[in-house]
Amino acid sequence: MNPYISLGRPLTSLMIGLVVLASALIEAGSNLDGYTISIFLGFTVAFLFGIAGNSINDYFDYENDKINHPDRPIPSGRLKPGNVLRFSIFIFAISFLLSLFLSSIVGYSALLIITIAFTSQIAYEKKYKHEKIIGNLIIGTQTALAFIFGGIIVGKTIITGVIAIAVFLSIVGREIVKDIEDIKGDKDRMTLPMKIGVKKAGVVAMICIILAVLISPLPYYPLHQFGREYLLVVSIADLLFIASIP
Repeated sequence: MNPYISLGRPLTSLMIGLVVLASALIEAGSNLDGYTISIFLGFTVAFLFGIAGNSINDYFDYENDKINHPDRPIPSGRLKPGNVLRFSIFIFAISFLLSLFLSSIVGYSALLIITIAFTSQIAYEKKYKHEKIIGNLIIGTQTALAFIFGGIIVGKTIITGVIAIAVFLSIVGREIVKDIEDIKGDKDRMTLPMKIGVKKAGVVAMICIILAVLISPLPYYPLHQFGREYLLVVSIADLLFIASIP
């Protein structure tokens, strides 16, 4: 495989684009008139942003990847760090230009979301990856922004906003649970369990997950936007999250 293709991890990036696409379709419903170009641009912006984000991740992580992922383009010697950085900047630039064009159609809140996502990505990679208290919040924010971005594309963010909040809380809660599980190996990282103790961190994780569970049915009731199929899927996901509470 071409090293630049594997660098961007296209399947992972595709998932980001599909989240944006699904969110836009959720808010638009059956009325897609006038949204086709916006939805296509939004999907493309998110997909390219994912490729650039994965690339910049490899750039900052290439020393660790020598041990953890020696087959990746930089540690394997297929690409030089400088080339990866330039590639990432180039793809980020295309994503920004497309988001600027998208903003001329749907409003500049779309560009604002991309700017926040970019700032969060760089802050995470350069500083907060190992300061996991803030890092966990950034991970949750990045995922939630994809849902909000999809809603902004079609000018409606009520449903996707609710889903984004639930997703943010569930991811932050789950990341804290993972930090509790990994506390013995995280002695060099500032995690919440290391900061306040396992018991208190478990309470924080429980609160986040329970709030996410309470919020998740709202698109079914009282918003009445989804049917019982949504409630069934969400209920299964909620049970899995509840089961993960330490």
